[in-house]
Amino acid sequence: MLLFEVGIIEVQGIAIVLIFGLLFYLLTELRSVRREITLKQPVKATNGPLILQAYERLALLTDRISLKNIVSRIHSTILTVAELQAGLIETIRNEYEHNTTQQIYINSEVWKAITNLKEQNIFIINHLAGTLDPQANAIELSKIILEYCSNNNAELSQFVLDAIQFEVKKLL
Repeated sequence: MLLFEVGIIEVQGIAIVLIFGLLFYLLTELRSVRREITLKQPVKATNGPLILQAYERLALLTDRISLKNIVSRIHSTILTVAELQAGLIETIRNEYEHNTTQQIYINSEVWKAITNLKEQNIFIINHLAGTLDPQANAIELSKIILEYCSNNNAELSQFVLDAIQFEVKKLL
């Protein structure tokens, strides 16, 4: 009888170990499944506000560095063409650099479009300023830039704003 009681205790012990092992395995699997579900949740659910703020800031950047807006903000009658040219380019670069961290939140194609906008505007300013006497009044450069924008429909900023709006609509 003693042998029978010892055998039952061993079987009970083995059964308890197996049950705890099974529970441990199931708990581990449950944690793994939860982790997978959490990782598969869309980014917009957790980072949505940050992403929307980034697009908002970049829409503002796009508007601020558009040729029409930047010329109207910085234009001066006491500057020369060369001084206005330098001021416009410096402002564009500063605005861009101030917003470079936003690129981590947005679509890479939109960021490329913003970078192209910056580069295109600097190129246009340099090109148009190169057609004028550097010591001429800055009003001449302002006029020629505004004429260029209106005659050639050359504002890339509207296309960039459209791309930003498209990406934001996908998030909402």
